[in-house]
Amino acid sequence: MLEAWVRDRLGCPDCQKPLDSPSCACGFTPSGNDYRPQRPAPRTLQVSLGTSAPRDLANVSVDRPANTYDGPRAARDSSELFSAAAQRLPKGAQLLDLGCGPRDQAAPAAHLGLHYVGIDYGSDTADLKADAHAIPFRDHSLDAVLSYAVLEHLYNPFLAAREIHRVLKPGGIFFGTVSQGEPFHDSFFHHTAWGVLAVFDAASLHTLRLWPSYDTLHALSTMGRYPRAQRLVIEGVHRFIRATPFLAPRRFLKWSAREKAVDELHRAASLCFVAEKEQ
Repeated sequence: MLEAWVRDRLGCPDCQKPLDSPSCACGFTPSGNDYRPQRPAPRTLQVSLGTSAPRDLANVSVDRPANTYDGPRAARDSSELFSAAAQRLPKGAQLLDLGCGPRDQAAPAAHLGLHYVGIDYGSDTADLKADAHAIPFRDHSLDAVLSYAVLEHLYNPFLAAREIHRVLKPGGIFFGTVSQGEPFHDSFFHHTAWGVLAVFDAASLHTLRLWPSYDTLHALSTMGRYPRAQRLVIEGVHRFIRATPFLAPRRFLKWSAREKAVDELHRAASLCFVAEKEQ
């Protein structure tokens, strides 16, 4: 059974109006915990031509956050994410885990005293079955949204980002990870740092921080569709590079710490991010 705070914030995924009873005037009727769209109204996206994403990256923090999280670890480790977002997650804040999968982020959320709800399109362990392109919550109803390796699986990340902006309260945060250099894994759009900035900016989400999760070579060796022997070679190259940073040309070019961090960001298999909906 859904907690009262969740029921009080539910909205219709078809027409986006508040859902004050089991059925909506538009005809939407959930089946158990299934809040996926049934007859969704058309959505219109308005995006300005041009982008300032390459320039905007210069104003975004790219440092890896100090890992201050001291609670239980999720199956998909989110300790850095919760460390980076902790100051923006006061006890009692409402957290939506978008694309929650196995619902493994519930334990870290509980450790931080957050009210947690997980939605997923197909997972039977989710609190609600829902579509990230039509989030079944009211406008300005949530303090934070977490998405762990979700955006690459969405056929329209621009629409999903707009939905995230819609359900967040002013000052609310959006944090998580998105694939960049990982191989295909039932995914549509992998995001570079510029891509993250462009998608978020189009949804009026201000990116505060970007940092690498892990390296692309390691992703290719563990997720890539290569024969085992080739994957072992790729992993060997990855470990050699990690063990011999002094061979990297950037050392001799005397790059600044930020330039090295940006270079690592561009080589990452997955990017971590924190963004906010401005007041």
